[in-house]
Amino acid sequence: MGSQLKSKLKIILTFLLCIGLGVEVGRLVLDNWASIKQAVFHKQTLYATSDPALQSLANQAQPFVLKWASLLPSEEHEVIARYQTTQPQNLEEMTAQVMRSINASTDQDYQNALISTKTMTEFENKMVSISGFIVPIDFYDDKSVKSFFFVPYFGACIHLPAPPPNQMIYVELEKGFKDVDITNTYTLTGKLNIELFEDLMGTSAYTLDLVSIIPFYGQPDDFRTH
Repeated sequence: MGSQLKSKLKIILTFLLCIGLGVEVGRLVLDNWASIKQAVFHKQTLYATSDPALQSLANQAQPFVLKWASLLPSEEHEVIARYQTTQPQNLEEMTAQVMRSINASTDQDYQNALISTKTMTEFENKMVSISGFIVPIDFYDDKSVKSFFFVPYFGACIHLPAPPPNQMIYVELEKGFKDVDITNTYTLTGKLNIELFEDLMGTSAYTLDLVSIIPFYGQPDDFRTH
């Protein structure tokens, strides 16, 4: 009788262990689903330059994977990070968020950072790869995108205020891009330039000589919470 009970307990414990492992694996998959898709899914080239000189330049240099925070001078990175918040979970956190918003509205360094055109010169003329959202500015006659701002988060320039100029990249295409979806994320590869571009929708402190566009399956903004 004792051996039968032990066997049943062993089966039950094994079953519970399998359930626990399954739940943990499921949680890890959900938490890292964007990264898994990015690594596993086929990354089709949606756009490629027809400029042979630019393509040759891209073939000669391994693109530097650029993060949005890297485009900010360190002093601006620090002052903006001071006011980054997570979704409040209780009254205390909500009160703290309100106080941060009040302090941000009177912090001149923060207000200056929101309109800053200061750039990181070490990336000038470098072949880079960066992921974000496309905000179309102009179109060709066939309704394909002719030029756009590239931004770190969805809704920038449309539903939300434009990011600082040093967090926006202007891109002009020599041929139209028809596969754009403003809700999707993309990875752009190209030569980064320090060049101011102004439009009614916003101002960018960088431009990009575009080589290619591929899909991106993650969260491109490594810095802000919105």
